[in-house]
Amino acid sequence: MTHQWLLELQPDPDLAVEPALPSATVAGTAETLGTGPVQWAAQIAEAAGREILEQVPEHGGGQGPVTTLRRSIESAVLAAVRLLVSEPPPRVSALTDETREGCREFARRGIPLDQVLRGVRLGHGRLAHALAAAVDEHVAPDRRLAELRRVNDLLFVYADSHASLMAEEYIAERDRWRGSDEAARRALVDDVIAGRPVDAQAATRRLHYDISRTHLAAVLWCDDTGGNPPTAERLHRTAMAMTRTMAAAGMLLVPADNTSVWAWFTLADEDTAGRTERLRDSLDRQRDVRAALGPPASGPQGMRRSHLAALAAQRLAHRSQRWLCDYQEVRLVALATAEPEHAHWFVQDVLGPLASGGDRVRELRETLRVYLAEERSLRTAAERLHVARNTVTYRVKRAEELLPAATTTTGNSLELRLALEIAQHLHM
Repeated sequence: MTHQWLLELQPDPDLAVEPALPSATVAGTAETLGTGPVQWAAQIAEAAGREILEQVPEHGGGQGPVTTLRRSIESAVLAAVRLLVSEPPPRVSALTDETREGCREFARRGIPLDQVLRGVRLGHGRLAHALAAAVDEHVAPDRRLAELRRVNDLLFVYADSHASLMAEEYIAERDRWRGSDEAARRALVDDVIAGRPVDAQAATRRLHYDISRTHLAAVLWCDDTGGNPPTAERLHRTAMAMTRTMAAAGMLLVPADNTSVWAWFTLADEDTAGRTERLRDSLDRQRDVRAALGPPASGPQGMRRSHLAALAAQRLAHRSQRWLCDYQEVRLVALATAEPEHAHWFVQDVLGPLASGGDRVRELRETLRVYLAEERSLRTAAERLHVARNTVTYRVKRAEELLPAATTTTGNSLELRLALEIAQHLHM
């Protein structure tokens, strides 16, 4: 017997969420369960992920870990739906590939097992609540109580088995990782990033990378971890291409999570002329890996500084369509958006109605941004925007009309220009 109501699950149309799982996995699951349940699972996973990150912030740490968490939750939710649909229900004997990868990442990052299992409990609680609401909506009143009991009983068994399997996977990976050379290398890198003192010569020998030289740090990641070749191979291939493009004397590559790596390149000097554009052209040819760059800097402290700047650039790059984000191109916005909520307040205060959404307002905002950046030159702004000068004049006038009375485009426009830059990078 198939419990048809589960195949009728539909996502909330007001809470559109893209599935976190690779597109091939989504398509294959949709063939079995239907598009509705897959999109419903994506919404439940996204909500569960938010709750877990609020309650157990150790699960966060950047876009890569958050994506891994979402995929693990999403695959577990879909596995639970498949379990509930089947009659008789199958025995839970294995984790999904995504959940296994999540366990391995938790172990490598040193997240305590009790925090991992707390996240599991929160996720199952969110799923149980959503399924109870779905039973009320889709099951006839005379069958509702029996179906709710069946769902609760099966979820209890699933949650217990799921947590036990995750603990076993976590412990096995933790024990393997603690004894590996990769863990020792990562520990050294973590010390450098944390600013703790290290023996430069010993670190150089262990890492096979001279930490006393001039470095340029990068974060490389894949938005889509499906497909062929595997993610790790694509990331390594791109790092090697960047090494060749910069004629770097050395490279250090450290896995950050299953979707990204941290890289450092040894530079002969700090001359940046044309480097970013050459890298951008090189990366554009890869077409499946994105990167964020830090500024060149020297010695162990330079490794740290360049890496932290690359992470700041990565935060902005996730909101951009560009394949490469250079910190030196966005450092002012990176500094101004270190506290995102405060940055949004600043933009709203300075821009007023010009901070609102909509394509038309964004067009006015972008025209004013370029106009001010080009020292109020109508001709240069028109050339950059590929429009007529009269169009720039009209848009600037309309944009000025939307600004609050306290904000003007004359005199010291530092706050205005900064607000416009923040709005552009945050895609407000």
